[in-house]
Amino acid sequence: MHSAPKRSEFVKTCPFGSGFYLPASQAWQTLKVFHAYQLVLSAAFFGLFISHSGPSIFGQHDANLFQSVSLTYLALTAFSTVFIRKPYIAYTRQVQFKIIADIVLLTLLMHASGGITSGLGILLAVSVAAGGLLAGGQCSLAFAAIATFAVLGEQAYADTSNVFATTAYTYAGVLSASFFTISLLALVLAKRVEVSERIAQQQSREIDDLVHLNDYIIKHLQSGIIVVDKSNNVRLANEAANELLHHTVSIGRPLSEASAESWQLFNRWLRAPSENSASLSATSNTPRTKLRFNKLDSFADDTYIIFLDDLSSVDHQVQQGKLASLGRLTASIAHEIRNPLGAISHAGELLSESSSIEKEDQRLLDIIHNHTGRVNSIVKSILQLSRQEESHIESFPLAAWFAEFDISFKEQFGLTKSPLQININDDLANIHFDKNHLKQIIDNLCGNALKYGQLDPAIPFIDIHCGLHTANKQVFITVSDNGAGIDEKTAQQIFEPFYTTSASGTGLGLYISSQLAELNRAKLSYLANAEGGSRFTLLFSNS
Repeated sequence: MHSAPKRSEFVKTCPFGSGFYLPASQAWQTLKVFHAYQLVLSAAFFGLFISHSGPSIFGQHDANLFQSVSLTYLALTAFSTVFIRKPYIAYTRQVQFKIIADIVLLTLLMHASGGITSGLGILLAVSVAAGGLLAGGQCSLAFAAIATFAVLGEQAYADTSNVFATTAYTYAGVLSASFFTISLLALVLAKRVEVSERIAQQQSREIDDLVHLNDYIIKHLQSGIIVVDKSNNVRLANEAANELLHHTVSIGRPLSEASAESWQLFNRWLRAPSENSASLSATSNTPRTKLRFNKLDSFADDTYIIFLDDLSSVDHQVQQGKLASLGRLTASIAHEIRNPLGAISHAGELLSESSSIEKEDQRLLDIIHNHTGRVNSIVKSILQLSRQEESHIESFPLAAWFAEFDISFKEQFGLTKSPLQININDDLANIHFDKNHLKQIIDNLCGNALKYGQLDPAIPFIDIHCGLHTANKQVFITVSDNGAGIDEKTAQQIFEPFYTTSASGTGLGLYISSQLAELNRAKLSYLANAEGGSRFTLLFSNS
């Protein structure tokens, strides 16, 4: 957020009394304007006097004094330019020096030109007014008092010394009164300027805060935003748009460079604006994305805004709904099957214990026993599928997780030595997944590899590799075996429910695993190994 200006960015115009603070840039700019006025005035006095083209009153009483003072005035003003450009001296000190020097030098020039009747005394009013604007507060009144003392002092000196034939105390009094009037008016004006400046500063801070807040909201929106002008060039894009398109949307560049498909859909909407939404199909790098188009009528030129929404969360909810519906249906069917199945199995066991059963009939009982066991296994798998809960995704390191899985897998199958060869890349960070779901997926894949994918069952071998794709930075886990592999026709159906080529299989293991992967925004796929055997890949989502 935008912070308020620091006190160091302001200057106090008067070092004592009721001086006020002004922005440093504004105060110095005003001082530079007054300095330019002094340069012009001092140069005019000196130049007009020495060229003898100025008014006859210039130096009519004391030409040498006028020449010396006008030259001094010009020299001091020119020399002070250094301190105006490089503020080696504080602002307040420079203001005091300039105003007091102006009063003293103009009073001397007035005296050299015949006193207050010369009319040059009116220039002191400009200096007093400038002092009120530059300093304000009690300093403004102090400058008026100094100018009054200078005018009355010069008139008293002229009177006591009989320098001039006549004196003008009345004019001097009126001029002195005008100094205080001008200083008071300048003080009021300066106060109003201060109040206006403070209001402007406050409004500027509020506008800056709103701009920063607006930028923050746009940057952290989950929905992507792209603003496009009438030339199809991008004027604004947030981080979410870059992530959803998996491409940097460059400001000032055509939309087609970031996403050709988005540009085509945008042009289609321009031709037929009645349908203001479209969808981008999912790829290996980007999720399924919904695009909504709108025209910004508040802009002078034709400007359009495109909203991009990640539909993977919607798909995720739909998938959970499908699993819930399937779970309720299969649970109901499984319970209905389990009761008569239990009765059949129990009756078969009782018959097998009978001594009157012929040897040929015993074979039929074995068939009943085997197939009731298989149906019971299917019922268990169905009930397991129906009891799937929502995923509880958490972050955890794969190395520690696989260390525990290796031990439990060996114990589960009663192996003396683990068949798992686990390789995890060093650059792999934590993954985001449901631990229980990952256990079911890897357990099923490794169990299938142990049962169906061994070249030599006496020496089981299962290769597990965890890494990070260099292109899309997606984490993957591969489970490979060295068996006979799966033929191409079968590979197209292995993730279908109840599809199996094994007489003892249920056909639900890989289906459940693929559903659990989708529930965690991952994807389970199959690919035959080039050197023989099968390889299943679990590809994790970037988000």
